[in-house]
Amino acid sequence: MSNTDRKLANLYRQVIRKADALRSLIVAASKFIHDHPELGEQEFECSQRLVDELRAHGFQVEMPIGGMPTAFRATLKGRRTGPTIAFLAEYDALPTVGHGCGHNFIGTASAFAGIVLSDVMNSLNGRILVIGTPAEETIGGKITLLEAGIFADVDVTLMVHPSTETRIYYSSLAAQVIEIEFRGKPSHAAASPWLGINALDALVQTYVAIDNLKKQLSPSVRIPGIITYGGARPNIVPERAVGQFSVRAESSAALSDVIKKVKACARGAALATRARLSFRIIDRRYDEMRSNRTLASLFENRWRALGGQIRESSLKGRGSVDIGNLSHVIPAIHPSIAITNPETPGHSREFAHAAISPRANCELLRVVKTLALTALDILTQKQALKKIRAEFQLQRSAKSK
Repeated sequence: MSNTDRKLANLYRQVIRKADALRSLIVAASKFIHDHPELGEQEFECSQRLVDELRAHGFQVEMPIGGMPTAFRATLKGRRTGPTIAFLAEYDALPTVGHGCGHNFIGTASAFAGIVLSDVMNSLNGRILVIGTPAEETIGGKITLLEAGIFADVDVTLMVHPSTETRIYYSSLAAQVIEIEFRGKPSHAAASPWLGINALDALVQTYVAIDNLKKQLSPSVRIPGIITYGGARPNIVPERAVGQFSVRAESSAALSDVIKKVKACARGAALATRARLSFRIIDRRYDEMRSNRTLASLFENRWRALGGQIRESSLKGRGSVDIGNLSHVIPAIHPSIAITNPETPGHSREFAHAAISPRANCELLRVVKTLALTALDILTQKQALKKIRAEFQLQRSAKSK
């Protein structure tokens, strides 16, 4: 073994020892976030907990950033300029179910992946960032920060997501929430309903039409919906009804096509009931996730070397993630890591309980090490970043054709 190889091996061992030494601190940070569930853009305690940990380990922290009060960027520089690697931290919770998506796991993993590199960065060229990205479940905080230029000088982005399966080459659905509103005319619902125009009837017809539409679409398409307003009292013909539908498809192009068909369903209901129809886009579109396979293979190699297993479930359900938008402009990965059994539903109290279980804590430590070692591969292997960039450019070129 050459002197260079011995030095690199020592760096890797040092990172692993650091992670093991910080195990109790890692678990405590995850538990704190789990025990203090805060909704998107309100994650003041959770973001501050991560910021305090990062500052304590030598990171320079900017907060707030990108016009988001709970977003932050923590920076740790190496001895000279080199690649900039960003770990992305999420920490927002869900209404009623708390951390039913396991963002306590995500935020902690990304923050401590950066922290365990803190003792070796003075031997390396490059820069480590931990970027706190709020409101993934609502407005897509990463998209806000992307538009604000926060990722302008980032070469690679890394994060993981707890799940019911371990899937390294993760993909997601493109998604857009649309609001459909009908306006009718009130009247006495018993004495003179024929004098009114029932907006709720129009919305219910739309709901049923969308359900029938799904039988004619790709199995990957999802169009869950809710009625957010359906009238004031049952003895008044509803003059207003509002529903929201989360439209999801394999790609942004396919998503646009499905949205056109959903709008056609609503127009048909408006025509049938004489209600006035309006549409509104809710929040930003989430683009489909494009995992960089070269980068993901680095992660997989480190994951397996640390004893991590690949357990892909036959239940191939997929959600939508705001890192999808980032993956179209920066090489990115978003592996899912199993912390519970495949039958546990996401966005549930059962999953929230699993996110702080002994199994989750065990995998959390392994994820911290894997993320950190993957970053170390990029910082120490000159060809790694070149291959990652080459794949990314090839993917972009293919998309533009």
